[in-house]
Amino acid sequence: MLGVALAFAVVANARAIPLDEVPEGSLGLSAGVYVERDKVLTIEDALSRLERGEFEPAGVAVPKFGIGAGPVWLHLSVENRGMESVARRLLAGVSWIDRLDVYMVERGRVVSDWLAGDGDARWQHPLGNLGYAFDHTFAPGTTDILLRAQTADPMVLPLRLLSAEDATAWMRLQDYGYGMLYGFLLALIAYNAVLFASLRDPNYLNYALYLGAFIVVNLGYTGRGYEWLWPQYAGLQQYVILVLMVVFGYTGLRFARRFLELERVSPRADRAVRLFANAGLCAIALSAVFEQRALAALVAFVFVLLFSVAMVGLGLLCSRRGKGDAHYFLAGAVVAMFGAATTALAVWVGLPYSETLFHVAELGIVIEGSLLALALAYRMRLIQTARMQAEHLSRTDPLTGLLNRRAFLDSAGAAWSTAVRSGRPLSVIVIDLDHFKTINDTFGHETGDRVLVAVAEVLRKSCRRGDFSARWGGEEFILILPETDAGQAMAMAERLLADIRAATVPEKVSGLRLSASLGVAERHRHDALEALIREADGFMYRAKQRGRGRVHGAQSDADARPVLAPD
Repeated sequence: MLGVALAFAVVANARAIPLDEVPEGSLGLSAGVYVERDKVLTIEDALSRLERGEFEPAGVAVPKFGIGAGPVWLHLSVENRGMESVARRLLAGVSWIDRLDVYMVERGRVVSDWLAGDGDARWQHPLGNLGYAFDHTFAPGTTDILLRAQTADPMVLPLRLLSAEDATAWMRLQDYGYGMLYGFLLALIAYNAVLFASLRDPNYLNYALYLGAFIVVNLGYTGRGYEWLWPQYAGLQQYVILVLMVVFGYTGLRFARRFLELERVSPRADRAVRLFANAGLCAIALSAVFEQRALAALVAFVFVLLFSVAMVGLGLLCSRRGKGDAHYFLAGAVVAMFGAATTALAVWVGLPYSETLFHVAELGIVIEGSLLALALAYRMRLIQTARMQAEHLSRTDPLTGLLNRRAFLDSAGAAWSTAVRSGRPLSVIVIDLDHFKTINDTFGHETGDRVLVAVAEVLRKSCRRGDFSARWGGEEFILILPETDAGQAMAMAERLLADIRAATVPEKVSGLRLSASLGVAERHRHDALEALIREADGFMYRAKQRGRGRVHGAQSDADARPVLAPD
């Protein structure tokens, strides 16, 4: 036995890393790997195979073995060349390892061992995204580290050996990074939740759910969910990451369909996306129900990769079909696809695993979140612009561009209330074009429309700041003039009559002469705006009775009562 131990010590010592020269990164290039094939090995079996040289060089900084790989042994030898023992922290594996057996061997004898993994709630839990942490004091001489890892999920085995100070600094850096990530995403979620509550636009709710799903899945695959939220539920931990990956993709596709208005833009694509999303949910649910871990992992990773490609495809489709806000969506989807695909392939197969590649998905979701926030803001601007245009159209006469009757009464009502409250003057002018029916019958209705537009332009140019003009109906127009007494209103009405007579339609029509009859009334003892308008209307009818083409008001005939317009 002593000979075996000495021989083992010689073999191990030949490739030992000096403890004071251990690199900061993962140590896979200095490690050996043995994959169990026929039977479960004990630590004694593993030591025997190590002695016989059956461990092969890992060849990469972080060994990984894909989905459904068999149990794997990892060996690393370190040498403490000093005279005193040195404390170090071993960080090994990733949070989703089912079982991780760790052994510290000195001179062929196990001096420390641990059992970790998420396969049983009683075993040591992961330390967030750092994997599993094991503190050991290395005695002078050579210590061999052996790990046996087993999982149905993608097998990834990063391995670090750090001082207590470096381990604390590394943990603090991770905590700060994730604090900023979660803070940014939670702020976006809160912002979109407030917008949904105020605008009731489901796009904001769907986007908030999409971001929330990423936070939850990130908590899952970084180990923080098992560490903080469900530490007593190892059975849940076995499937929660995989299920959440599919849920994340499902919420993303739900947001994309609604935001891009896919059902309207491309019904066929909309049906395909709904079928794909529902199929993903069903597949992961069936895999979990029948406890097919390897199948569930395959479903989750394939779904995420296809989801990333689908998001880009939808952005391209809608951009080519002229949907303006799809450009923002496409840019965000490209970044997110790159991030999600890079992380998935680094964990699964196709790309070497590294801390940088592992975090690319998180960087991608931050950039995508910013771009999609811009897309939603752009969409809000479009909606607000459309709403303002609709409101403008609802208040505007479509032919002349002046206020319509309803909008005029709304605006004039405020001016009337101010004048009554402060005892200030206010006047109304009612204008009716003379012989307008004859113009229509002689020159055609198209010319009649041009006449109305020309008169509206006269009123628009003549109105002062605070005045309101409107098409009252047919060939009749109205103006309300705040801070204007009867004399000032009469003078303005005379100018308007002269400008109307001088107005021409865009196409010259031989023999066409414009004229109008105007009635002017000032607020005195009227108890309502409608009464003032009726008085001005009556004066306009008096102008028509007296020969048309003139202005009439209370000052025109002080002794005569104004003629009121017939009901």
